[in-house]
Amino acid sequence: MKKAFFALAVSAVLAFGGDVVVFAAANTTYAFSKLIKKFNQTNPDTKISLSLGASGGLTTQIQNGAPADIFMAADMGFTQKVYDAGFAVTSPVIYAQGALAIFSIRDVRLDENLSELVGLKSISIANPTTAPYGKASIEALKNANLFEKVEKNIVYTQKISETLSQALSAADVGFIAGSALFDEKMAKYKLGKNYVFVNPALYTPIDQGIVLLKRAENNAEARAFYDFILSDNAKAIFREFGYNTPK
Repeated sequence: MKKAFFALAVSAVLAFGGDVVVFAAANTTYAFSKLIKKFNQTNPDTKISLSLGASGGLTTQIQNGAPADIFMAADMGFTQKVYDAGFAVTSPVIYAQGALAIFSIRDVRLDENLSELVGLKSISIANPTTAPYGKASIEALKNANLFEKVEKNIVYTQKISETLSQALSAADVGFIAGSALFDEKMAKYKLGKNYVFVNPALYTPIDQGIVLLKRAENNAEARAFYDFILSDNAKAIFREFGYNTPK
């Protein structure tokens, strides 16, 4: 009987122990510290453990049994895949809509329709198979009738945050998440000179989706953070970092 009681106690700690594991798309990196700070104002005892990466890679980890409570992907497709496979207890909901930008520290002319990319030696783009911002980047190039002209000069990274690192070091230009431009470290870079937002008519809107995962079905704190991400308070923070948010 004591062993059974102990097992139940351990289960309760695991479910309500104050540690919520969030798997989130790399583009949310810059907004997350403020999101967690705001959430902890009303939930001070809840620890948010954050794992950031490409949405495709995070999807694979979840389907392979990774211990996550919430999944915030860079597009709805990956959250739908997780939900359809039975790993989520809520259907996908849009929490934010991302913007695509191009960034450079070189003496490169930039324009929203991407025509100035022709002739550059290296263009950094996130893997379009696993990173929705990479998929949007390729779509934009194709819709601008430029993909075949620049394809040989594309350097692929595993996730969207790495394209910024490349553009700050070796690459001539990088397709980045617009949210990265709102990080304090990026304040010295100027619109029109170092970056422009890609014409949104060139790519499908990046609807970013969230689901509550099966592991957190009875976890009140995970549910609280899930609800917070969809709240007006969180939407205001996402807008501060360049996202559009659903009404």
